[in-house]
This record gives sequence, structure tokens and C-alpha cells, in this order.
Amino acid sequence: MTLPALSDLAAWLQRELQEPEPLRRPGGPQTIRRLALALEPGDLPASLDADALFLHRSRRAGGNWPELGILGAHDGFDLHLTTGPNHRLAARLGWTEVSELSWQGRTVGLRATAPQPDWASLQAALHRELGGEDTSWLPAEPQAPLVLALMNAMNPELITFAAQQGVQVYLTGQLRPSAAAAAQACGLGVAALGHRRTELWGLRQLARELEAAFPGLCTQVYSQSG
Repeated sequence: MTLPALSDLAAWLQRELQEPEPLRRPGGPQTIRRLALALEPGDLPASLDADALFLHRSRRAGGNWPELGILGAHDGFDLHLTTGPNHRLAARLGWTEVSELSWQGRTVGLRATAPQPDWASLQAALHRELGGEDTSWLPAEPQAPLVLALMNAMNPELITFAAQQGVQVYLTGQLRPSAAAAAQACGLGVAALGHRRTELWGLRQLARELEAAFPGLCTQVYSQSG
């Protein structure tokens, strides 16, 4: 079993997340057995029992942990591992008929069908996977099968766009009050899953995938909120 070098992990992040320059700071051991992961430096202790570090918001690392090489992914992480076109989350939740939604020339999310027969079981599945939500309300006519949109933003224009695609439930990270009235006018259900909550899901998913890609690599996710 050959352990990865920091450059191997960086190449994997570049390929899987389309992150242009994931190697933020070289250094540390030649091979990596223990990788620490966190969203930002404030989630980490002053001393780390690790060979390398992954940070979502790596610019804030400064000169901390000088003995470690640092990996990072920001835009690629947000795109593939939080809300928006997160095919990994769709697969974990068993969604079917998954397709990407494009608006004004960019990919903004996914349209999919939920396997659950009703709103309550859909909400329960989201809570099991993500650990809760910020707020939600059910659609005006919650008819099965429920058609969902997982979107990376929320504004009245995107709400209207999603409704035009036959969406019944709009999932996103953070509720925007300016869009809430538009969602209710369109009869859409909404679940604001939580910005940090979805980021933490992405961090844990990233750790799972790295361990699967590099046998022998041990990961530890750090978060002040658990």
C-alpha cells in the first residue's frame, strides 16, 4: 500500500472538483497518512496531529501550522459539494431523473425526483443526511412524486425559473426573504438547509471520497459545531 504525496492529493482535488490550484502551501512529510480537514482555520486546534491540512477557506491560514502542507478548494468545493449541481448529495439521497439546471449561461443546480412519497418523509430524509435545516415550508400542492431543485442561490428570478421547470420543492443553503414571497406565490415548498450545514456535509463527503481513493489515508474532520 503506497501512501499519497501531497501532490497526489492536489491532483485528485484538481481533477474531481475542477479546482485550479489546490496546493496552497507545499511542505510537510513526503507521504501523507493523516489528513486534517476543516472549513476554516478557526475550526482547528493550535496543534494538529496530522501530516497535511485541507481548508475550504485556506487564505485565512496565515503562518499557522508551518510544519504542514496545505490543500484548499473553494469554488470547486462550493460547486460540487454544497448546494447547486451536487450529484454526490443526489446519489446519497436516492434521487432519480437527475439533470442539471442552467440559467443565464451557468449551471445553478439540479432538478430531480425524490423517492419519498410525501413531504414529511422527504424532510426526514434531508434531516438524516444533513443533520437538520434552518427553515422550511411545504408546497401548496404536495403531490407525489415530488420534483425538487437543489439550487446554489435564491432570488425571485430563480424561483420563477424553477417553477417553470415543474419544480415543487426548492432546496438551497440560505433563505433569502426577498425570494420567500415569490416561492409562496408560485406554490413552491422551500427547505433552507443551512449554509454551514451543507458545507460540513461537503467536508465529510470529501473525507469519505479521499479515503476511498487513497487506501491507507486517514482523515479527521474538524468543526467547532461538531
